[in-house]
Amino acid sequence: MKWITPIWSDPVGWSEWVAKTKWRVFIWVLIHLCFVSFGLFAIYWQLQKVGGFQDSRELILLVLSGAAGPILFIGVAFPAMYLYAMHRLLFMLRAQKKTSSDNGEHKDDKQEPAT
Repeated sequence: MKWITPIWSDPVGWSEWVAKTKWRVFIWVLIHLCFVSFGLFAIYWQLQKVGGFQDSRELILLVLSGAAGPILFIGVAFPAMYLYAMHRLLFMLRAQKKTSSDNGEHKDDKQEPAT
């Protein structure tokens, strides 16, 4: 339950745990890619075992290549865009907190006035 609880109790903390750095985003995208690749390989392996497709390896590859596009988009590209958007929003949130802790002044605004 420890993994699920922060999602609804502290969404910013959960998203920092998942997408705080670009490296974490890359790791999660790689995990998604591995799961989807395993799924596509499992489909290919199962289709080879089916009686009607044993001799037609090219047909199986054609079917998988046609289905791989939407599967890769739904399983890898869309989550990657979502994680990157979370990363960018966290970056903006941190920048906003940094400027609000400076009493609303940016670092460039603290220059001494010219006399």
